[in-house]
Amino acid sequence: MPKYAESDEEANKSLLEYCESIGFDPEWISPDKWDTTIRIARTKDKGYVEAYKTIDTDRTDMIKAGAREARQKKVDNDAANLFTQIKTDYTLKDSLVLPILKQCAAAYVGGERVDLGLGGSPMDRSVYAELREEWDQAAPLATGGIYTEFHSFAPQNKAALGKGNVGDTLAKRKVQGNLLVKVAGVRFNMHIDIAD
Repeated sequence: MPKYAESDEEANKSLLEYCESIGFDPEWISPDKWDTTIRIARTKDKGYVEAYKTIDTDRTDMIKAGAREARQKKVDNDAANLFTQIKTDYTLKDSLVLPILKQCAAAYVGGERVDLGLGGSPMDRSVYAELREEWDQAAPLATGGIYTEFHSFAPQNKAALGKGNVGDTLAKRKVQGNLLVKVAGVRFNMHIDIAD
């Protein structure tokens, strides 16, 4: 008999660990599909073996060329036409909002990791505070389109919180701000290093 989960929490934890082991962000799986996968993991006759196969199928479907083309079409046909609106908005046209959104859109189309990093030197706190305001200003322009749930977080000292490591790399995080946005339902998190 296959190994199966005895609770939703146990199934969720194991499925997240499996996603991590194969380098696949579970954010790409819709909440309904994730709930179904949890139910499969809890089924005695199917268990984890079938649940993992379901995740593998979701991952394969996500990286197929047809799926990538469909995601590109969603970006190209954004009903809010957000990129054009930002380019013509007096306060946003020269901000980092558009480059950040373009990076998120490219990661969405490519099926890449949902945790992104803004390159360059660490940003001054006052510049980041201004960027957070601009991020909030962009949200209403996106109404009716594929970009939703704009959020930003004040800088945090990740090292002091015990979150200084960057995944399995040798890189270290210090003070970091975060801008979040969903692109067609997939949440992206832009990490921004902040100067001490």
